[in-house]
This record gives sequence, C-alpha cells and structure tokens, in this order.
Amino acid sequence: MKSKLTLWMFGWAALCQMGYAMDRSHTIQSPDGRVHVDFLLEEGRPFYSVRLGNEVLLEKSPLGIKRSDADFTGQLTLQRFSRTEKVSEKYTMPHGKQSRIAYRANRRTATLANPQGQLIQIVFQVSNDGLAFRYHFPEPSGLKVSVEAEQTGFAFPSGTVSWLHPMHDAKTGWEKTQPSYEAHYEIEKPVGLPSPYSAGWVFPALFRVGQSGWVLLSETAVDENYCGCRLAQHSDGGIYRIAFPQAAEHRGPQDPIAPSAVIPFSTPWRLVIVGRDLGAIVESTLATDVAEPSKVKDVSFVRPGRAAWSWLRYDTEGTKLPYLQEYLEMAGRLGWEYMLVDADWDRLVGYEKIAELSQQARQKGVELILWYNSNGEWNTAPMTPKNRMHLPQVRREEFARLRQMGIRGIKVDFFGGDKQATMQLYQDILRDAAEYQLLANFHGATLPRGWQRTWPNLVTTEAVMGMEYCTFDQRNTDRQAQHSCVLPFTRNVVAPMDFTPVVMSRRIRGVQRRTTPAFEMALPVIFESGIQHFGLAPFEAEALPDFALEYFKAVPTCWDQTRFVSGYPAKEVVLARRKGKQWFVAGINGETAAKTLTLDLSFLPKNFQGVLITDSAQPDQLESRTVSAADVRKLTISMPPQGGVVLYSKPR
Repeated sequence: MKSKLTLWMFGWAALCQMGYAMDRSHTIQSPDGRVHVDFLLEEGRPFYSVRLGNEVLLEKSPLGIKRSDADFTGQLTLQRFSRTEKVSEKYTMPHGKQSRIAYRANRRTATLANPQGQLIQIVFQVSNDGLAFRYHFPEPSGLKVSVEAEQTGFAFPSGTVSWLHPMHDAKTGWEKTQPSYEAHYEIEKPVGLPSPYSAGWVFPALFRVGQSGWVLLSETAVDENYCGCRLAQHSDGGIYRIAFPQAAEHRGPQDPIAPSAVIPFSTPWRLVIVGRDLGAIVESTLATDVAEPSKVKDVSFVRPGRAAWSWLRYDTEGTKLPYLQEYLEMAGRLGWEYMLVDADWDRLVGYEKIAELSQQARQKGVELILWYNSNGEWNTAPMTPKNRMHLPQVRREEFARLRQMGIRGIKVDFFGGDKQATMQLYQDILRDAAEYQLLANFHGATLPRGWQRTWPNLVTTEAVMGMEYCTFDQRNTDRQAQHSCVLPFTRNVVAPMDFTPVVMSRRIRGVQRRTTPAFEMALPVIFESGIQHFGLAPFEAEALPDFALEYFKAVPTCWDQTRFVSGYPAKEVVLARRKGKQWFVAGINGETAAKTLTLDLSFLPKNFQGVLITDSAQPDQLESRTVSAADVRKLTISMPPQGGVVLYSKPR
C-alpha cells in the first residue's frame, strides 16, 4: 500500500511539474521592477496578466493559437519556463520621434506541448514601458502550415475607458477602397462596447485603467509570413481579442484569410505599452524596439524633409504643370526638400515633362515624389498611373525609370486590406524601392507595423483620417481640433503619420476651417512624419508674416528627442521635440472653449532664447515675441477655442 501511495505521489508531482491542470504562475518583471507580467496555465489553457506596481492593468487574459495541423488553445502542458534573459540593444533611426534608442528588457519563454507532442513557445519581453509577446513554433519540420485563429485577448478591469478607431468593412467607401484606417475615434467610451462595423477596431488602441494607469495595444514586426491583425468587433466582459482580416479585403476570395508559413516561424509581436501617465505612452519606442533591424545597408539616401503638395488645395487640377511650377517655387523659397506630384501626373504632364521638372527642382534644392495607384483589380479608383506597383517585373522597370529621371520617392495609394498577400506586397515594394534608392509613402494603407525601422526608406504612411477628409466634408472639419488631440496618444505613437497638416486660409475647397492659424502652425511639431507634406498653398505663404515664414523654414521633420509636456486625449496636447540643440514646443486646444495652461519647461537649456508664436486677438492673425530662459521656466499660455501655440529656439 505504501509503495502504491509513493508511486501515486511521484506521478502527481511529475504532472504538476509539466504544468497540466496546474494553477501556478510565473512572473516576468521589467528591468526597473515596476511592470509585472504573470503567466498562468490553468487546466491546460494559457493566460497572462499585467500589473504596473500594485495596479492590475490587464486581468487574466487568454493566450493560444490554432494551426491547420495543431491546436494550441487547450490541453497544453508546460515543458519549460526559461530563466530570465536580459535583452539589451542600441540602435539608431534616420527619422522618427527619437534618433538614438537604447532598449532594455527581460525575456522569458514558456515552452508548451499539446497532447500530440507538438510544441509552441510564448516569448515574453518586458521593458520599462510594457510587454511585447509573440508565439514561436520551434520544431525544424519544414512543413508549411496556416494559422486559422488566435485566442489572444486583452482583458481590462471594470471601469476602464477607451479611445478606439473603428475599422471599416471591406470593399466599402469611395470606390470600394476601404479598409484604409481612416475614421474618427470613439472617445472615452466604456470597454465592452462593440465596434460599429463587423471588421472591428484597428491598432493602436488606447485605454485608461482606473485613474492613473494607461495602456496602448498594438502589434509590430508583421512581415510576409503573417497578416495584419485588429481587435474583434465584440469585447464582451471587456476582453478584446485578436481578429484576422475579412474575406473580401484586397483581392477577395483568391487570397486566403489564414496566414501561412513554413515551420519554424514566429508570429508578430503583440504590444502592451503601459504607463502611470501619458508621457510613458507618447514617448514609447516599443513599436520599433522589437521590430526587425534595418534591411537597408546604405541609408544615406534616406533624407527626411518638408514637401510642398498641390493636391490638397486643388485636387487633380493641382497636378497640371502651372500649379506644380508655383508650388516648386514656394518649396525653393522656403528651403523645403521635396515636392509631391500627385495623381494623374502621367496623363496631365507625362514622363518626359516630369523628368524636366525634376531637373528644374534639383536646381532649387528640391526633389520630386510621384504618386501611384497600387491597383491591380482590388478597387475601382480610376486615378493613374495604374498597374505599375503590384507586378514585380513591371514595378522594377518603373523604379529603374524613376531613378534615371532623378525622382526621389513614390507615394502608393489604395491598398485596401490586411491579408498576408497585402503584407507581402508592402514588403516587396519597400524592398525594391530600397534597391533603387527610392523613398516610400503609403496612402489608403494599413498601419506601419515597425516597418520604419526594418525599411527606413518608408518615411511615412497615412493610415489616418487626415486633412484631406476635412476638405471633403464640413462635419470632418468641425471635428479636426478634437481629432488632432487624439492622434498623438494613439496612431502617431507607433509610426510616422502623413496627416498632411497646415491650412492657413479660412476656406479650402467647399469647407470652412475651424482651427486657428497658430493651431495649424503647431501641427508639424505635434505630428511626426519623416516627410511632412504641407497643405500650405503659395498664396497663403505670401500672406504670412516674416516670423511665420522663418518658422516654416526652420521646423524639421525628424527628431533626436521627444518629450510629453501635458495634455489629455481629445482635449489638448503639448509636446516638445529636439533636433540637435534646437527645441520646438507646440500645443493645440481640441475643445471649443478657451483655456490657459501653465507649462513646466524647465528641461529647456539655461541659455534658451526663442520665438513664441500665438494667435492674435485679431481674428485669423498671428503674433510673436522673443522669450528667454527666465520666461519659459513656468510658461503660462492662453489658447483660444481650437487654438494653438508654438515656441522654438533660435538656431545658434
């Protein structure tokens, strides 16, 4: 009897050691010890939770994945939970919110087996600004499998509120070009409310847990082995789950929804960026920290800068040569590096004249970027050039021709989906563009998922309801200020964003601008974009005071440092960014009531001398004054309704 009992006890101990039916948790901490991630295997099902200090930001949240040949969502046993491995990496970015970045994290890996003995690893990396985790299939089988679904979820405590961007359903909108990540955010809503569209919610997604904890969800390191994901439409009980693209996206049924790859492979990183305050969210670099390093050996051709752009004001009419000449003159006078030539340039101007214009532009220190329609057959947008980007041989021939013409970059539009095939198209365009030393800007596009590090020639991407929508509909214009005060806490945290800001005249097309001139001038600092495409028209520039023109000549588009100063999503935001020794501070008011803010700018240099630009008491007018270090230690600023402010140091 005693021997039988002993054998039973040993068997039970072995079972517990393997992890099946065991509630024991394993913890991974951040290097500073503030962020705690707990992994739990409960009755064969994997879960995790996230704490910041003593506050629970994510409750027990499901993990797991289902492959075409294997189920890793339940009946799992824990084979091993690795010891803590310290991760340390330094890297540089040729454009972005910060140029030199040091990433430190603690990594632990859970190795699990299903009843058939197939293995899955869940890799957790915890840094001071949050958690990155991914699934890895380690067995060297060489077998190609598809991922049918993810169980991955994010369970928020009761009382959490959210700022979420709904994902439009496939093949909707203008010329069936959706989804393209272009909608207003649902602002400060209780968790658990369904998305208005069956496609769900896009990344990134912002949450406030309690009164002091903030969480931003996103993903990064998506490549040709996976699809782009989003949060599902329904989040019952406050649990948001990973969802795959819709069947109709991109080319429709001919592209499978389930991504496939050859084992061994890893899924993209899921990101849980956390902080006590919004500064931890805004300043986080986690989206690039765990992205794949640059695949471009020589990045000397990647030159950030400012671009003139005629389409916002004049639509396709602005692509005609007389308008292009006007905008080129303005770009040259302001010292801007680029001019974008938008849709239908091949029909309205032609390759030969564009080549001549490129030569003229270079004489003024300006280089050209040309627009392209991404089509194949996946949308009905009529603009040209078409059918030049999706066929590899045709695309490479086109890039060779552009290189010969002296063109510096491309803007590619209307992708319409997140399927694996679309992710492959993005990667192929970036790879070929890098070979021909062309910069890339994607519009009508998905969220860049760490690609600005992997492919530094990706200088910006739209994936935002930008300024063009304000010119389409007065209702969008009326919401511009509020919308602009959400983006620094959400979309622009994880990747460059081509909002195309700055409209200085009161009317543009058929709408009336609601924001003030100082609000518009603040946007190139508030919004980060490797190439900033300005909506400024030549006649607007001519009407500006000299101090405003000097600012537009000075403001950079890439930064060595970014600091959150103050703000709250949809209400107001003040950011400070540094390039070299020069600081730029900008603030915008997202509300329809005037407000006064007292800013702590004690981080500015002791010998600071700068220019403060504000809205004048006179309607639609600007005023400026010189300020010193003593003036800005505790700076009180007044912003009118939907107004703004700019402070920048004079170059030395």
